[in-house]
Amino acid sequence: MTLSRRTLLSAPVLLAGLSPMVAEARPTASQPLVLERVFRGRLRAEGRFTSRLGGATRTLVALMNGRWDGRVLTLAEDFTYSDGERDRVTWRFTKLGEGRYAGTREDVIGTADVRNDGAALKLSYDALVKTGFGRLRVHFEDVIVARPDGSLYNTAVVTFFGIPVGDVELVIRRIR
Repeated sequence: MTLSRRTLLSAPVLLAGLSPMVAEARPTASQPLVLERVFRGRLRAEGRFTSRLGGATRTLVALMNGRWDGRVLTLAEDFTYSDGERDRVTWRFTKLGEGRYAGTREDVIGTADVRNDGAALKLSYDALVKTGFGRLRVHFEDVIVARPDGSLYNTAVVTFFGIPVGDVELVIRRIR
């Protein structure tokens, strides 16, 4: 089974302006990631989805633009896939309290639970994805951590009825 473009949309990504990240917003492995800081502005993600049901891999590039209004982070993601397909989705993350957010997106069922967990951001949500078998409801467990070079590393396990069917890996960098 090959999952389509929506399977790869886990990055809030993971996610205005062309300026580099300011020092206070630059994530480090030892500091908690603050969603509205690390995903504000323009970012670029590169990565892949790998199917556990046959090993097929689909690569992608995503351009992200995040805007924070003091309560909601709106993160527009424009995806280009290795097969030429393009897609656009928009996350809306509402801050619920210190380190807690509720996220919505066009294909997410209900809301995504987003929380700081030490030096990582963790997202848990269900989404409808297009597959060769039609639309399927799958579950994502994303973990986003800061790397020493200031980039973010996003991994996700995708499950279908509790069975792992794929893995997502993304490296997200600030556009300078």
